[in-house]
Amino acid sequence: MIALGPIEIMNHTPWHFLAACVLLVLFFIATFSDDQNLKTKLRKIMYVVFGFLVLAGCYVWTLVDFSLPLLIKSIGGFALFWVMIQLTKNRFNKLYWGLFILIAAVGLTLAFVYI
Repeated sequence: MIALGPIEIMNHTPWHFLAACVLLVLFFIATFSDDQNLKTKLRKIMYVVFGFLVLAGCYVWTLVDFSLPLLIKSIGGFALFWVMIQLTKNRFNKLYWGLFILIAAVGLTLAFVYI
């Protein structure tokens, strides 16, 4: 397997990062919208985009060697998505916002430093 850095991985898997950006945009719109019908529709779309994100993430696993940081980041992605869904239902929950920031910070750190 070729040792790829974060920039090379991004260059090989642009769909993974594009899907993550789309998911974040949908998340923030759904979280801060007051229209419950819109929230429900956006949550359904978020599930579809997350499914694509997982498939694109599986391709990342073929580019890098298995490591504990990769496993933690992957499991953290599922945890982050669950927290995001909870925040779209209740945006005032401080515990979920704290988890969102913590999981995202750890995931980004692992992605850019260790993987």
